[in-house]
Amino acid sequence: MRFELKDLHRNLSNEDLIGDVVSTAKKLGITSLTVDQYSKNGSFHHSTLIRRFGSWKNVLALSHLEVENHNFRINASDADIINDVIRVKEIYKKDTITRKEYDVYGNYRSSTILKHGLSWNEILQMAGLKLNVNHDFSNEDLLEEIERLWVKLGRQPTTTDIKNGVSQYSLNTFTRHFGSWRKALVAFVNYVNDDNNNQPDNADRSKLSGSSVRSISNVRNKSNVTQQLEFHKHKTQREPNLRLRFKVLERDHFRCCICGASPAKDSSVELEVDHIKPWSKGGETVLDNLQTLCKRCNSGKSDLM
Repeated sequence: MRFELKDLHRNLSNEDLIGDVVSTAKKLGITSLTVDQYSKNGSFHHSTLIRRFGSWKNVLALSHLEVENHNFRINASDADIINDVIRVKEIYKKDTITRKEYDVYGNYRSSTILKHGLSWNEILQMAGLKLNVNHDFSNEDLLEEIERLWVKLGRQPTTTDIKNGVSQYSLNTFTRHFGSWRKALVAFVNYVNDDNNNQPDNADRSKLSGSSVRSISNVRNKSNVTQQLEFHKHKTQREPNLRLRFKVLERDHFRCCICGASPAKDSSVELEVDHIKPWSKGGETVLDNLQTLCKRCNSGKSDLM
């Protein structure tokens, strides 16, 4: 199983892009489009058109669609935003603040501010505040975050998603580590497609979360489990690594194989990777013996076959 990134649509003409916006509006029977409406119903992502034409307002104008009643930007200057950040900082009496701290007392939403094109650290720098810099994470941390976003969204994450605050890391963080967001995605896809090592290393095993395989210490009858593990001579590690985990989730379309629940539709859904033939009964950690289950279904399944 191989995974490929979507095309960047660089060879599309302006007429192709604008034509798709017009046809999408006609299909929906409306005289204007929001970016969310287009991204859900159009052939491309709205960020593709914004990069080409400069703004969504320009896209609507070129498509001869209505531009009234659209909140394209917050009604505030950069100076207004910076002054408000400083005001909130004084409330906390700290030398810097996080986005979550700002959202408690700020006059604007941080996710809306970031749509101005600045990262949060750039805003802090303009306000003369200490940057929120955390270098205590590795490339593996960032690859794991891309996997989390891909599962949560049910699709390839975009720079727009990152700027809108769905990631715990900023776009600049990914760019600093990989060179660009596109290169970060390439690194992730190359990692997933690397079949030379499908067994987890120590970093993978310590970082994986939500795995359906429970530790021996959580099983009531430890002695029986130990005997079973000694009886079954496994060829694979018990826990799937990030690479194998993502292949299972992608194959199962990021949905529970029992009830169909998906985090893309319900943010409370937590997906886990489960052994079809339980590990305790000799099941191996290989693609054909793994399936995607939501936490609720997996809790009810236990070690039943």
